[in-house]
Formats: sequence, structure tokens, C-alpha cells
Amino acid sequence: MGSETPNDIDRAAIEEHAQRVAEQAALRKMRRTLDEIEQAETARRRALRKVLIVCAILAVFVAGFFWWLIFSGRDLPKQPPMKVPGTLQQKQ
Repeated sequence: MGSETPNDIDRAAIEEHAQRVAEQAALRKMRRTLDEIEQAETARRRALRKVLIVCAILAVFVAGFFWWLIFSGRDLPKQPPMKVPGTLQQKQ
């Protein structure tokens, strides 16, 4: 009986150590997965920020082009200047 007790203690210590090693490995794997998710999310946010900046710059250029097109008057035909008579003719 006395010789079986140390084996049980050794076995319990080995099982406890194996459990601890398995938990640490699982935690490392989980942390690695979370880091990968975080990196992917950061990359996605950077890409979205770049796309929004490009869209904003493009919108400014398009708005400027249309403003120039509408208010430049280049597309309107030029009318000859009006001649204003010096005196008004009265109707009889």
C-alpha cells in the first residue's frame, strides 16, 4: 500500500503538469488567433480609410469640374451687345 501512494502522487503531478501544458498551448493558440483577427481588422480599417479619402478627393474634383462647367459660361453662345436707343419713341 505504501508503495502505491507515491505512484498515485506522481501520476497526479504528471496529469496536472500535462493539463497545465495543454491549457498554456490552448491559450497561446487562442492569443495567436486573436492577434491575427486584430491584424486583419486593422488592415481592413486602413483600407476603408484609404478608400474614403480617395472617394472624398474624387468628389471634390467632380464637384469642381461641374461648378466650372456650369458657371464658366464657355458653353453658352455669345450674344452681340444690345443697342440702346438714345431716346424713346412715343406711340401715337
